[in-house]
Amino acid sequence: MKRRDALKFGILTAVSTTLGANTTTKSDKEICNALNLTDKLDTINRVGKQPRVIIIGGGFGGLTTAKTIQNNYDGAEVMVFDPKNIFASCPYSNLWIGGLDNITYENLVRSPLAPAMQHDYKLINEKVIVIDRSLKFIKTDQGCYEYNLLVLATGIEYDYAPYGLDAKEALLCKNRYPASYQGGNEQLMLKEKVENFTGGTFVITVPKGGYRCPPAPYERACLIANFFKTNKIKAKVVVLDPREKPAAKAKGFLKAFKDYYADFIDYRPMSNISNIDLRKKRIIYQGFDLKSKKFTTQTLGFDDANIIPSNRASKLLKDSGLALTSTGWGRVKAPGFRSYNDDDVYLVGDVLGEYPFPKSGQMAHSCATILGGHIALRLAGKDPKEGEVLPGNVCYSMVTSDKGIAVTHKAYYSSNEGMKTEVELFEDATQNTALATHGWYTGIMNNIFN
Repeated sequence: MKRRDALKFGILTAVSTTLGANTTTKSDKEICNALNLTDKLDTINRVGKQPRVIIIGGGFGGLTTAKTIQNNYDGAEVMVFDPKNIFASCPYSNLWIGGLDNITYENLVRSPLAPAMQHDYKLINEKVIVIDRSLKFIKTDQGCYEYNLLVLATGIEYDYAPYGLDAKEALLCKNRYPASYQGGNEQLMLKEKVENFTGGTFVITVPKGGYRCPPAPYERACLIANFFKTNKIKAKVVVLDPREKPAAKAKGFLKAFKDYYADFIDYRPMSNISNIDLRKKRIIYQGFDLKSKKFTTQTLGFDDANIIPSNRASKLLKDSGLALTSTGWGRVKAPGFRSYNDDDVYLVGDVLGEYPFPKSGQMAHSCATILGGHIALRLAGKDPKEGEVLPGNVCYSMVTSDKGIAVTHKAYYSSNEGMKTEVELFEDATQNTALATHGWYTGIMNNIFN
C-alpha cells in the first residue's frame, strides 16, 4: 500500500450553509456573572470583525481542522486551545518504546507553533474547563472566549473504575503504571520501564469498550517482547484482554504471538479485571477456564505493567449538555460532524461515537480534513454538500523490527443503513508493510505540520 493511497481519504467534503448568529447581546458584566468571573472584565474576549472558530484540542483532529479551514477560507479567526505546549504523537510511539532501530523520540514530537504561524491560526495554551452553549462562550483556566462555531477535538480521558480503582487509586495507577495513551511523560516513563526491566512478568491490559487505536496494545506487546527477546531478557509479556480475540487484525496478531514470541507473550483472552492491588502488584480478574468451561477468579502477580484503562469522552461534552451515544461518546448528525443537538458545535476525532470508525490518528486526520472543508464552505455562505465525500482509515502495526500488518476502513453512507465501513485486512506480516508504516507516518506528519 502506497502512502498516497493511505492519505487519499483526507479529501475535502462538506455541513449546513448558515453561520450561527453572533453569540449574545449580554454585557461583559452579565457574562462575567454567568461564568463566575465577577470583577474580571479583562478576561472577556469577544468575537471581532471576523467570525471566530474555536477548536478545543491540538491533536491530529484539531490541528488538521485548523489548517484546512485556513487553507480554504481566509476570512475567519481560528483559535486552537490545548494546555500542552508540545505535540507528542501516540501513533508510531510503540516503535520507539520497543526500541526499533533509527526511531528516536524526535520522531514523535513537534512544535505546533510552526503550522500555526504558517497557516495563520492561533494556538492558545489554556485548558478549557466550561462550555456555555447558550452564551456561546468557553471558559478556560485563564479567561473567557466568545465563538461563532466550536469544534471539539478533545480525544479521550481515562476511566479506571472498571478496574475497581477509586479516584485516589486511579491517580496512583496512572503515575506508577502509565497507559502511554497520551503523549509526553507517559511515553517517557513507559520507555524507561521497558529499558530497565531485568526480567519476570510484564503485564499489558487491554481496555473494555471503545478505546483509542484498537491494535495498539497488541502491537505494543509484540514490540516489547521483541525488545526482551533481542536483549535476552528472561521475561514474559502477559496480555489480559476482555475479548475473545484481539480487537483488530486478530489473525495477524495471534500468528505473530505464536510464530515470533511463543516464549515471550502469554495472551489471555476473556480476562475481565475486577481489581488491581497496586502496592502488592497483583491483578484479580475473571478468566475463562478451558477445562471447566467456566469463568474463575484468578490472581496474577507482576513485576511491572502497562495498565491501559477504559477510555471515555471528555467530561466537557456531558457538562455542556451535548448529545451522547448510549456508550457516552459524542453523538452527531449523520453523515456529518455537527453535534446532534447543536448546529454550531462540531465533533471530530476520538470523541466521536456515532459512527463505526476506529479511534485512530489517521481517521481523526481524515475526518478533520473533511470537517475543515465543511466549515470553510459554511463560513463562505456556501452549501458544503454534507456526505459527498466520506472518511477512510489505514492502520499499520509492526509485529517485529522489520515486519508489519495493516487494515483499511472506507466509510459509506445510506439513509437506510446509516454509516458503515468496508474493511480490508493485510494480516500476513511483511517487510513491505513495514516500509509502508514508515512512509505513512512521515506523510501524515508532513501533512499536518508543513
